[in-house]
Amino acid sequence: MSNRFLRNKDIINQKNLEEVTIIGAGGVGSALILSAAIMGFKKIHVWDMDVLEEHNLSTTMYPQQYLGMSKTEASKEIVKYFGCEHTEIIEHGEYSIVDGLTPCVMMAPDNMEVRKIVYMNWARNPMRTVLVDGRMGALSMDIHTVTPWRDNYLEKWQPSKDIADLPCTAKHTIFTANVIAGLMLSQIFNVLHNRSYYMYIYKSLAPYITQEEGLVIPETYGDNNVKETETQTRVSESESSSNVWSTQSR
Repeated sequence: MSNRFLRNKDIINQKNLEEVTIIGAGGVGSALILSAAIMGFKKIHVWDMDVLEEHNLSTTMYPQQYLGMSKTEASKEIVKYFGCEHTEIIEHGEYSIVDGLTPCVMMAPDNMEVRKIVYMNWARNPMRTVLVDGRMGALSMDIHTVTPWRDNYLEKWQPSKDIADLPCTAKHTIFTANVIAGLMLSQIFNVLHNRSYYMYIYKSLAPYITQEEGLVIPETYGDNNVKETETQTRVSESESSSNVWSTQSR
């Protein structure tokens, strides 16, 4: 299909979309995988060790006929269903042995400890390009983006035990999963295309609140003297804190 990418060929350079790793193939992960394939990524490494169950159907992109499949297999099938012959899905399992990550990583696992394991493995890669960590609550989200030239990830990380948790019946919505997946993929797009990005993005959807911090522009890459605390927000800090939900799940 020579015209598959015609509508965005002047904004998305397909040569930049070679390979990406996605950690977690649940609500956020399933949307990331499908969108990344449709966008044009040639190879997607998918890490997950869970099986698709009935309670996942309202929070993921997978159809009912995939029940009982591993989520990595389901991700391969849904990409095939959407006709993304250009995309190869490579399945991986146990998080505790995450290694050999690609330079470009997006992650949405269900606990903070896995996130740290992934980050530490990515940080050891001398060819690393960008890591985007998406943390989702039912109605809110946090997105942390790190690159070799702007990396404060461990300053923002905290163990799962220090984060207030919600009942398992109040952690997920499909609309929040799709919003955060789109924002995470846009962060990848910005970095890979040498565009400006924010190191931290917070959004609440009920009511709608947004906050961005740490604007990084291409001209400042590698400049250690650049101010990294620039913030744009549409609400006061007190208003924002009253709307924060647990955002460590996927």
